[in-house]
This record gives sequence, structure tokens and C-alpha cells, in this order.
Amino acid sequence: MPTNPRSSSRVFWSRLGAGSAVLLWALSSIAETFQNYDQVVASALPQKVLWHVIARDGRSKNYTDLIPLDGGTVGIAHFAKGGLGALYGNMDTDKYFSKSRETMRNHFAADCRPEGKKGNDTGWGCYSQSWWKQGMRNFLNSDDSKEVQHRAWAQMMKPVINKALSHSWKSKRELATALSIANSLGARGFSRLANQHGWDAEKTLAAYAQRSAHAQRRKDALDEQFPQMPTR
Repeated sequence: MPTNPRSSSRVFWSRLGAGSAVLLWALSSIAETFQNYDQVVASALPQKVLWHVIARDGRSKNYTDLIPLDGGTVGIAHFAKGGLGALYGNMDTDKYFSKSRETMRNHFAADCRPEGKKGNDTGWGCYSQSWWKQGMRNFLNSDDSKEVQHRAWAQMMKPVINKALSHSWKSKRELATALSIANSLGARGFSRLANQHGWDAEKTLAAYAQRSAHAQRRKDALDEQFPQMPTR
């Protein structure tokens, strides 16, 4: 007797159970791949990595962070020094600092940590300047802050994403690995580590996790959000 395809499908899913069905859906989502930077950004993958993996759902970093490290470190990605330039480039600096984007990028980004200085700002950086700190606090608590931070970080990570794609790291997990490591070691540090392990994403991630307890926690968060696809 011929079977009804729709009936068979309903029986399959009912036997499978809700939990397993959700798992299959999640695995199919994880299996999605990307061909270029624009696709990655449009998928919102960078901000998912930023919040769930790097910031660990706010336990490690948050959108309103404003600390004296490196002369002034701010936001979910802990933008500092060079990273501040990308942030200024995406925000209304006249509104928050009464200065142009060009002025902020040229004089209050890399210059926030003068040559020879390190650690917390004790009077030598941007954080110790009240107008800068208040303007940054106002921005971080504004309605458009999250979107600006997402956009700035995605732009900063463009070379990392393109480098990973060029080595056939095209899945969500592989790109999440690239972003997570680059945020910690920098773009060059990520490329160096990946090159040492033949651009094998899993070997690179495992090597990174061995560096410190912090790195292991980041890998754990990545594994939770982007589980490794089962192998046959």
C-alpha cells in the first residue's frame, strides 16, 4: 500500500522528538558556509561571536565598559588605541566630543596611550581627560551605541575574515574561531598561529586554548555556541 509522504514526514518528526528536531535544525544552521566578507557581516555572525563568545554574555565584557586600561578602553570589544579609530569613524563625534571624526582619529586614538606608557591611565591618556571620558560615557549609553560598536568591530575584523576565507575557513565555527583568536592575539597573531598549524581550524583552536585559562574559557564558549559538526 503506498505511503503518504506528508504522513511519513509527520511520523518521522513525532518519533524524533522536539529535542532532537531542534538539534538537527541547529546543526543545519551551523553547517551554513560563506563565500565573502559581505555575507559574513549580513549574517550577524560577528556580533554573535562578540557577545556570546568574546564577552561571554556580558560576564567578560559589556557594551558600556569604560576603563583606564591603555589610556582608555571602551565597549564590548574593548576598543583601545588603534581600535578607537574605527569606533570614531562610525559614531557622531561632534555630538559626543564637539570634535570632528578626523580630529578624534588623528589625536585621540593611538595617542591615548603615548609611547612608553602601559597599563592603567594615571594622567597620561584619554581616560584621564574629563571631556573625553564623559563624552565616551554618553556615547556608550546612547541608543545607537550597540549598532555602532558592531559596525566598527566588523570593519576592524575584515582583514581577519578575508584571510580566513582565503584559507577555506567558511563555516560559522571556523570563522568564529578566527574572530575569537584575532580579538585576543591580533590579526598577525592569529595568522601566525593558524600558519603554524597548517591552517587547520580545529588544531589552531586547540593550540590557542592551551595558552591560558582565559583562552580555554573562550574556547568553551565557542564550543557551546558553535559546536563542532559530528564526523562520520
